[in-house]
Amino acid sequence: MPRLTDLRHTTAFRLSVGLTGVFALAIFAVLWLIYSQTTAEMMSRTDETIASKARILAASTSTVALTQAVRALHDPTSNLEGIAVFDAGGKRLLGDPGLAPPFPLGRMFERLNGPRGAPVRALALPAAERLTVVVSRDIRPILDLRARILAIMLVSGAGAVAVALGAGILLSLWPMRRIRRLEATAVRIAMGELDLRVAIGRRGDEFDMIASIINTMVDEIERLLRQVKGATDAIAHDLRTPLSHVRTRLERIALLPAIARDRDGNAAVLLAGARNELDVVLARFRALLRMSELEASHRQSQFAVFDPVNMVREVSELYEPLAEERGITLDCSGPAALGILGDERLLFEAVSNLVENAIKFSPPGGRIALDVTQADGDITIAVADQGPGISHAERAQVLGRFQRGSAAVDSGGPGSGLGLSLVAVIVALHGYVLHLDPAGGWPRPGLLARIVAPCASTARSGGR
Repeated sequence: MPRLTDLRHTTAFRLSVGLTGVFALAIFAVLWLIYSQTTAEMMSRTDETIASKARILAASTSTVALTQAVRALHDPTSNLEGIAVFDAGGKRLLGDPGLAPPFPLGRMFERLNGPRGAPVRALALPAAERLTVVVSRDIRPILDLRARILAIMLVSGAGAVAVALGAGILLSLWPMRRIRRLEATAVRIAMGELDLRVAIGRRGDEFDMIASIINTMVDEIERLLRQVKGATDAIAHDLRTPLSHVRTRLERIALLPAIARDRDGNAAVLLAGARNELDVVLARFRALLRMSELEASHRQSQFAVFDPVNMVREVSELYEPLAEERGITLDCSGPAALGILGDERLLFEAVSNLVENAIKFSPPGGRIALDVTQADGDITIAVADQGPGISHAERAQVLGRFQRGSAAVDSGGPGSGLGLSLVAVIVALHGYVLHLDPAGGWPRPGLLARIVAPCASTARSGGR
């Protein structure tokens, strides 16, 4: 159960409090309008009644006529109205006691202690024979109504605030429970349980969106950790042999007598072998650093439109002597001119790795086809060989670092398992797609490696 101190920091609770304030202000505004309009209307009607009777009495032409008018208009049984007549000296001649001069003539005034001790509103007008007539009316009903409306305003406002705060707490409980569950799962993931995932509901609300993003992030973290672990294991396995060889050669050099080292040249031979082993180790580390650099840089600022056909021909010219030396035919083909968006130097490196692998695993007398094609706006750079190929189960695996196919391992040839990994990194950086399929040869299936640039990454060569 979330604590109230936690709830008050939630967005739902804060929104509820804000809406409560707006709602309370609206209620107070409406009640204040009712209060002011109602009391003003009642005061206006009271003033009209007082003024009407006062004008009738002031219109009397004599004391006798005024006395008759007072008796006619005054109701002795009424507790709300009062009429009194005063002479020029301020002495009350008739009417209700309770009001004492002086009086402001011709305008409404209020007295807190009127007839019968009640607050009244009154009007004094001059009459015949220097008399003054005063008409008053009890305003306790109006004051009572004011008090009731004010009480209603306070009670309604307090009730609205209480209801809104309660609603805010209730509305905050549900998202807080989901956040607590999400937090509990995230804490367990942070403690190392990377197989856990945040539960996603069927509502498709913002919490489900966050859960989906978190799950995707954890999937990527898990993949990277597996990759790091695989790379670490592979480094420990692959570098153990050359480093052991180096150590053995150095120990043998140390055991050779100084004269033998100088006369027979054994030391030079052993040192050359050790140097070659260290070159292998350094080459693998350079490849690792190269891939890390590419993955971290995302350097698409170097992208430009270039002709992939010319690039492929340059790769073919570079590796043709090596292919001929091994008795392999290297064919290159492509259309007249195409345009593709990317980093030409990086793609040259990727295609070179594919061609180098093809030469390494193709048998003498084999053929390697290097070509560029365009279909439906997509440009494909393909390298096909007649080697042992890669089984379907291993195609995703060989793109990882230090991963070699079983055919490559069985051949016993040199290799670090980083060539295709580097190709995959470069292709991913460009947003291209790398396909590894059988080339369809017999008896060897061969490998058809295709780098496909989608139409969004291609352009006419004339637009360069």
